[in-house]
Amino acid sequence: MPTGGDLVAQYLLPLSRLDAIASRVVTGAAVVAVTREGMDRTRTAGRSATPFALRIRTASGLQDVAARAVIDASGTYRSPNRLGSNGLDPLGLEAVADRVTAALPDVLGRDRARFAGRHTTVVGAGHSAANSLLALAELARQEPGTRVTWLIRNASAVRVSSSADDQLADRAALGGRVDRLVADGAIGMLDGFEILRLAPRGDGVTVTGSRRGALVTHETDVVVGATGFRPDLEMLREIRLDLDEIVEAPRRLAPLIDPNVHSCGTVEPHGFAELTHPDDGFFLAGMKSYGRAPTFLLATGYEQVRSITAWLAGDVAAAREVALVLPETGVCSTDAPAGSCCR
Repeated sequence: MPTGGDLVAQYLLPLSRLDAIASRVVTGAAVVAVTREGMDRTRTAGRSATPFALRIRTASGLQDVAARAVIDASGTYRSPNRLGSNGLDPLGLEAVADRVTAALPDVLGRDRARFAGRHTTVVGAGHSAANSLLALAELARQEPGTRVTWLIRNASAVRVSSSADDQLADRAALGGRVDRLVADGAIGMLDGFEILRLAPRGDGVTVTGSRRGALVTHETDVVVGATGFRPDLEMLREIRLDLDEIVEAPRRLAPLIDPNVHSCGTVEPHGFAELTHPDDGFFLAGMKSYGRAPTFLLATGYEQVRSITAWLAGDVAAAREVALVLPETGVCSTDAPAGSCCR
């Protein structure tokens, strides 16, 4: 089970240095918008024959780059879900923003000083939350005065507590390790809690929420928001997209990945055909293609991009011959309450 650092060191960097790729990698650049050259999304005449234009910010300023096709595989990590169960930020967040951190902080490394000797509350019921909880429990073992609380809005953490037949064995083990730490008292558990408001309390935070019909408060020093992710579509405002109204995934893909029906292992093979949009030649791929669904696996993204690339190369037969063998997993199962996969 490689860590993020392992993936960078052992996979992404060596891949980026291959002769066929290295000369085509541009670093220090950020795409801030995608459009058609000379056209906003309302113009139709000649649209499909007009190249895309990517507005890119570099150290030297903004520039536009033309493209025949665009694959947006920018992910969702920088676009987390909100802490509130209603999809919004809780009231009062602005007053305590410096005490709330995004998912997966480097607890045992770069961010250690922020958590050592303090009480941290992790909000969320997925694997990002599990990883943070394990790191914080280890920090508590090393640093006196460090405390950890796990806050979820459902009655149980169905996504983390994978079944025994989960073929992603190392990931399944995360749930068991967290469960044991909760049972041993190393991690405090606060379930059925829906956050309504945050307020400063000295150097910490008072979290007010609804729990089983009652208004309750929880006091902590730091909040880690691990409530999942959503796609940031702002840079695509001038592109014509066809997105499902619920999970914000491409409309043809959405029924295949609905987290209320599918686990990671029950997603059907899919490729360019399910990822197309009204703007021909534009594709969402990878985690961003899943919208708000949390069931994405790297293997799925590899097959998506293989199919898209074959289509761009003119090999339609290869593009349509999608094949994907995924491990059966016990997460996000149909036994979970509706919507429970995402908190």
